[in-house]
Amino acid sequence: MQHETTQGRRRIIAGAVLSTAVLITPLLGAAPAAAVPGLDRVNSVGPRNSDAKSRTAFCAPGDTVLGGGGRIGGAVPEQVGMDFMLPLVDGTGFSVTGREDETGTNETWSVTATALCAPAPAGFEVVSGTSSPTSVDEDWLTIPCPLGKVALGVGGAVIGASNSEVLLEDLRIDTGSVTVAGAEDGTGFAGNWQIHARAMCANQPAGYERLLDDSDYDSVSSKSVTVTCSPGRQVHGIGAEILGGNGQVRLTAAHAPDTTSVTASAVEDEDGFSGSWKVRAFAICAS
Repeated sequence: MQHETTQGRRRIIAGAVLSTAVLITPLLGAAPAAAVPGLDRVNSVGPRNSDAKSRTAFCAPGDTVLGGGGRIGGAVPEQVGMDFMLPLVDGTGFSVTGREDETGTNETWSVTATALCAPAPAGFEVVSGTSSPTSVDEDWLTIPCPLGKVALGVGGAVIGASNSEVLLEDLRIDTGSVTVAGAEDGTGFAGNWQIHARAMCANQPAGYERLLDDSDYDSVSSKSVTVTCSPGRQVHGIGAEILGGNGQVRLTAAHAPDTTSVTASAVEDEDGFSGSWKVRAFAICAS
């Protein structure tokens, strides 16, 4: 497990390994820390078939979604992408959409959505943004939290393709911002597309920590990594990132399998990928 200081998103250059740094420190000027009471983890599992589908995990009445994630279940996740992983606009849940790529599959698969919910903590607000339309191979959008607040959770979507030809590649959480990245798949995409990103921000809660861990960096076709909160802390936010995939690796899971850990998983597309890559899991934890 690794702790990392706040920094912008960095691209992986072929053959290079991304280094990690040290334990974060509290933000200067942050409001006094307080616990986030009543945290609840809600899962919703969708049907297993070969149709494009969305699944939403709803918070209990009166709670607000602080973070969330999802995963694809099924025999051939390499042909299925999670294109939308977003909190609902009214804050009542977290929604995940899965779609097959342009070649499709006859196999069946499912979508699971996870919402991390609690009464809105001090200073809570959601900041959103959408990138300009583009036809580049890869693009990303960073959304900063207001000054003095920290990021608890991230949501993102890639918009423009009628199927999963543009991959939601990164849902990165930094201390004071989030970054969402997308990439055209290995066959490319002729049209324009956009990134939508949302940051769930609040005053820094008690015990706040941002943790990450990486899978091996190699050419194995499927990888998974889990990062676990320090003792006495629970997961408040979920993030994941593919490093080095060049649009040929799909994120198949960015979810909290329990209340104290985050798992990120990814798989090469059906044609495989000869380069080295890795998947990274982010956990925002607090007391």
